[in-house]
Amino acid sequence: MKSLSNVSFLLLGTVFFHLFSSTAVEAASKGKLLHGEYKGAKDEDKRYCVPKPEASDAALQKNLDWACGQGIDCSPIQPGAICGDPATVRFRAQFAMNSYYRKQGGIDSACDFSGTAQITHVDPSSEKCKYV
Repeated sequence: MKSLSNVSFLLLGTVFFHLFSSTAVEAASKGKLLHGEYKGAKDEDKRYCVPKPEASDAALQKNLDWACGQGIDCSPIQPGAICGDPATVRFRAQFAMNSYYRKQGGIDSACDFSGTAQITHVDPSSEKCKYV
């Protein structure tokens, strides 16, 4: 009888170990550094349009100007606004590119920007600036 309780204890311990270790791995995989600037949760159901890491500031400025000229609301990325920080071209272009992508219904072709954009499942939101 004693050996049966030892086996039960080992089996139960193994189940708990695998349950908690897989939960820890899953939780750790949800936070991911994106382009060295943003931390976000990965959600396979959501898609965001973001600049490719190798996209130049000049190309991103063009994307920013073009997207804002297409009728999307770029007021949140103006200096001092809720998404105005950090005031980098990459951050501001990312917001504008994703806003345009959303306005177009989230179709893949709306996230090209002359080959400088990509679709990701990692939420690029920051503490103050939330993406939808």
